[in-house]
Amino acid sequence: MTARYIRALGLSALLHVLAVAGLMPAASTPATHVEPNKRTPAVVAAAVEDSSFPGLNPVNRARDSSAGEHPPSSLSIGNVRIDVEKIGYRQRVLFPFVSPGLAFELFFPTLPSEDRLIFQRPLTDGRSTRGASRPLVMSEAAMQAVVDKSWSRRDRWKAFEPLQRIVETHGADDDRVATLLRKYRDQNSLQPYADTDIRDTRLWAQLGLAADHVTFIGFIRRYASDHPSTRATTELLFLLDRIAQASRDALAVLLDSDPAEQLAWTRRTNGRAYLLIERIRQDYGAELNRLHLTSNAEIDAYYDAARLTILTGILRTTPHQYGANDARFLIGAIYWREGRANEALRWWRDVTAEDDGSYALACSQVRMALLRGSPDHREVDRILKNEAGRWLMFSYDRLRRFGYRFDTY
Repeated sequence: MTARYIRALGLSALLHVLAVAGLMPAASTPATHVEPNKRTPAVVAAAVEDSSFPGLNPVNRARDSSAGEHPPSSLSIGNVRIDVEKIGYRQRVLFPFVSPGLAFELFFPTLPSEDRLIFQRPLTDGRSTRGASRPLVMSEAAMQAVVDKSWSRRDRWKAFEPLQRIVETHGADDDRVATLLRKYRDQNSLQPYADTDIRDTRLWAQLGLAADHVTFIGFIRRYASDHPSTRATTELLFLLDRIAQASRDALAVLLDSDPAEQLAWTRRTNGRAYLLIERIRQDYGAELNRLHLTSNAEIDAYYDAARLTILTGILRTTPHQYGANDARFLIGAIYWREGRANEALRWWRDVTAEDDGSYALACSQVRMALLRGSPDHREVDRILKNEAGRWLMFSYDRLRRFGYRFDTY
């Protein structure tokens, strides 16, 4: 929702987990009147996912021209060390919204479909679920301490692992578990990135985060399959939406970075790393052409369709309308940005008076504007820009707390 405004400020919002994809047609009508039965037996489609990257369509490794090459191990830019080896090994899944695509059905296993067979959910992968129903006893201060400890400018998955263990060993419908995940999403996920005096640092840092994103995606996919239609799953699916935003922003930085003109430092310092960047940029450019995505507007619309699939899926599966206002607000914001004002207003009219979501203030402002009649377009633009500004100021303060700025990594 904020990406366009932030890019206008010369920043790129990058989420701590990279993304997914392969687009399913987004639902065009709200499913707000569908009350999901949280006791529905979990099922999955007969979907095929990649053997190494759960939640993604199979990766076409046969077309990898770099097969057999060993990428350079690391690259240091000042005090920033980039794990180039991991980026190289995961180059085919750095931007999975583009390729290989996301098996969306696996994230919403309780949703039926007329065009696929339904099977019983397979057994878990062997990890113990003993104690997973016990309540989480943790004060607000203790939860904040966990969230702060899991904050990281780089190596996001490693920092997230202690929180992952808490989530996996407590109840999926526990209010405290859901609150902990929401705090993590709101405070740690999207972080603005700006150029230093060279483009290299920013691009490599964002690619390093992108290499970790598929690990988050695999965790979300497994958890959603094991605990469908629960509060914790809803929060993780909102995190998946943040991933989609981050993926688009990171892709924009890659495509806007002409190696010959903007990556001279990498070329002088490490020729193999420079060739890797060139190959990644060429490969994803070719994939975009294959998908007939040849302009920024077309790429934006492609990612928006994926986000709408995630957000409408949340509305259809979340228990007792948990988080529904946030989903409706984000769906409306996507349609508004696309110039589809009537669609946006239709979704926003279903926003209720609940005030406990991540976008509670913006939801309240939109709701009040609608209660007064058809809102002026300038009023809605102001609400959305103010929401983006709040995120930017919060991010500035959050970075300062840990000793960073927008242009430090």
